[in-house]
Amino acid sequence: MSTLKSKPPKAFLARIKERVRLNPGSDKETYHIVLDLEGSGIEYSVGDCIGVYPENDPIYVKTLLKALGDQSLHEFLLRRANLNRIPKKVLGEHPDLLTLLKYKKVEPGHLQEKLLPLLPRFYSIASSKNQVGNEVHLTVALSKNPSDSPVPYGVCSHYLCHRAPLLKPVIPIFLQPSRHFSLPPESADRSVIMIGPGTGVAPFRGFMQERERASKNWLFFGERNEETDYYYRSFWEKLTSQNKLKIDCAFSRDQKEKVYVQHKMLQNSAQLWKWLEEGAYLFVCGDASKMAKDVDKALHKIVETEGNMPADDAKAYIKNLRKLKRYQRDVY
Repeated sequence: MSTLKSKPPKAFLARIKERVRLNPGSDKETYHIVLDLEGSGIEYSVGDCIGVYPENDPIYVKTLLKALGDQSLHEFLLRRANLNRIPKKVLGEHPDLLTLLKYKKVEPGHLQEKLLPLLPRFYSIASSKNQVGNEVHLTVALSKNPSDSPVPYGVCSHYLCHRAPLLKPVIPIFLQPSRHFSLPPESADRSVIMIGPGTGVAPFRGFMQERERASKNWLFFGERNEETDYYYRSFWEKLTSQNKLKIDCAFSRDQKEKVYVQHKMLQNSAQLWKWLEEGAYLFVCGDASKMAKDVDKALHKIVETEGNMPADDAKAYIKNLRKLKRYQRDVY
C-alpha cells in the first residue's frame, strides 16, 4: 500500500478476469482479484502498488439525488465526492448526508464546494509479472463501516469485491511504483525475511514468485483462524515442500491466548538474528497503527538480546539496516 505523491497518470480501464474469496466461512471477506492488463502498457515490479479510482454505490447515489431533488450532481456524487467521510461543517447536527438532505434544503453548488474529493485507493501487487504476464493480482479485504453508517462498506473494497462486473473493462487503474519497498538486485543471493499478517502478505506472494530459484526465504504470516483465514495456503505449502520457504504462522483466535507475528519473531529470535547477521533483508507490510510498531519493538528486543547490545547500540544497528535498505516497510 502506498500514498499518492504526485498527479497520477491517465487511468487504464482494466477488467476483472477472476475474483475468488480467500476465506469462505470467515466472519470477514477477503478476495483474490486478477485484473487484465492487456493493452495497458503497464510494467510493474514486485513491491509496486496499483491505484484504483473507485465509484460510490449507485443505489446510494440515486437515493441522495432523490432527496436532493436535483439530478445534475449524478456524476459528481458517483465518482468525485467522498461519501464515506462528510465534513462536520456540512452535516451540522445531522448524523449523515441523507438525513441532512431529507430535512434541509441544500444547494447543489454548496455540496460541490464542501464535500471532500474521492481519492484513489492503493493496493499492494500480489504477483510477479515474470510469472503472470499481462495480469496483476490483488488481495483485497472488504472494509466495513460502523453499523450506524448509511454506507455499510468501504467504497473501493465494496466496488472491487462485490459490485464491479467481471470481464468488463470498467476498473480505472494506474501504476504507483514503489520508491521504498522493493527487492534490490543484490537480494537475489541473500536471505529474505517477510512479515505480512492479513492482506499485508500480498506483496510477499509476488516476492516468492519472483524468487522461485532462491532457497532462503522466511515468512511470518498472521490472521484470525487457520481453518478459514490462511490466505494462499496451497502456494506457501508447495514452497515449503520444495524447501524454498520457511513459514511461521500466528492465528490469533485459535487458542485462548492471542498470538501475533511479533510473538513468533520472539520465539525464533536466535535464528532470526542469525539470518540478519548473515545479510538477510527484512520486509514488513501491513497495518501501521499497531502491527508495525509491535514488530519493530520485537526486532529491537531481538537485536538487544541476541546481539548482546545495549538499547542505543541496537537502535544504531537497526538504523543501519534501514540505511542499507535491508529493513524496508510498507505500512498503512
